[in-house]
Amino acid sequence: FALDFLQGGLFRWAFPNGGSIGFAMLPILLISYRRGFVPGLLCGLIVSFLQMMGGIYAVANSWYMVMLQILLDYVLAYPMVSFAGLFAKKYREANSTKGKVTSLIFGCVIGGLLKLLCHYLAGIIFWSSSCPENFLGGPAVFSLVYNGEYMLVNITINTLVMILISLKQPTLIIPKDKQEIKEAN
Repeated sequence: FALDFLQGGLFRWAFPNGGSIGFAMLPILLISYRRGFVPGLLCGLIVSFLQMMGGIYAVANSWYMVMLQILLDYVLAYPMVSFAGLFAKKYREANSTKGKVTSLIFGCVIGGLLKLLCHYLAGIIFWSSSCPENFLGGPAVFSLVYNGEYMLVNITINTLVMILISLKQPTLIIPKDKQEIKEAN
């Protein structure tokens, strides 16, 4: 949350309907790879609730619509990143740098794309009025373009940082005690 808050201010003007470029996915990715899917999911939920406290706003008149928007844009979005943890075992079992990097790329991209899916659906359902008139493809394409702009940058940045961490500080991803167990086997 702090990473996203600090970084998000730089590009907030570029995304008037929400979204930012930052590193909020990074701790979730690290915990998902280090501890697995469930701890990553819990970390994602914590980040979601912090994000929600920092930016809740009503976009619909009906309480159930507001709840659906909160669910998609806040409660589900960051936990989706934890699906990267499903690649943690492949990362640990990889015998080469290429194998480790490949599992990081797959996990980070899939987790990021699932987060994008949440924002995309919220964009279609709640932000279609923001779609410029006569936009080619209508609200569905507008939501993909709008949310894709910042999410693809986030996915790329966070994936590259995870790769750098893996290469320079691998104990942040796999604790030393777990590395020693693998080496003993």
